[in-house]
Amino acid sequence: MFSPSVKEQAMIACGRRCCLCHKFCGVGMECNHITPEAKGGPNTFYNCIPLCFDCHAEVGHYSNEHPKGIKFTPEELRQHRDRWYKFIETGIVLTTSDYADLDRKLFFRLLDILGGSPRMLHFKDHDYGSSYSRNIEESVLKFLYEAELPETEFLTLPMEAAFSDFKSAIRNYRKAGGGRIWWETDGWAGIPREWLKGDEQSKKRFWDAVEIMNSTASNVWSAYARFIGEARRLLNVEIKA
Repeated sequence: MFSPSVKEQAMIACGRRCCLCHKFCGVGMECNHITPEAKGGPNTFYNCIPLCFDCHAEVGHYSNEHPKGIKFTPEELRQHRDRWYKFIETGIVLTTSDYADLDRKLFFRLLDILGGSPRMLHFKDHDYGSSYSRNIEESVLKFLYEAELPETEFLTLPMEAAFSDFKSAIRNYRKAGGGRIWWETDGWAGIPREWLKGDEQSKKRFWDAVEIMNSTASNVWSAYARFIGEARRLLNVEIKA
């Protein structure tokens, strides 16, 4: 078990963000052994990688008895950690002027997938008590697919942090929509209004779903606004309506 001083040192070094997915975690973090204790891994700062609960479970999930996928190696984890620590310490990974151009290209690619601010206004203004275009959900799915690609990473700390928080808000929105948002055959999506025709429990289910979706959608908009704000401030981009 890591000592309190090692944990504190690790939390400062990572900025309380996961060293794999980079989302802000607050108190929801684990200090994982890069080389497991069972294999002689020491309880030292060098052998510690701070992870969110999801990534901690993912790292420990691989089974040698039933191999599927690609296992995280100790060296890979150490490099992920060291690169993120450098991110926190310096604010950038590259020291040349090229990083801003790379980040601008990535930013506009993601913005194009999302449909820009006009489409994203849906998350700010829409009341989930009514249906909406299925294009919204399709854009979200495309964005999440693109966001998981290894090359989809910003090279400046504030942009990568804002992007990670935005991804987290989108994932939470999709998770909340599971079992609540139904895709209709005519190009629309929404919470089934059939629930309002049922008993009191069914009606409550509908209005509870509306409240949850409105809340998670609002969080998406807030994270998107911060993402856009960082891009304008750091990358000097002009966002056209």
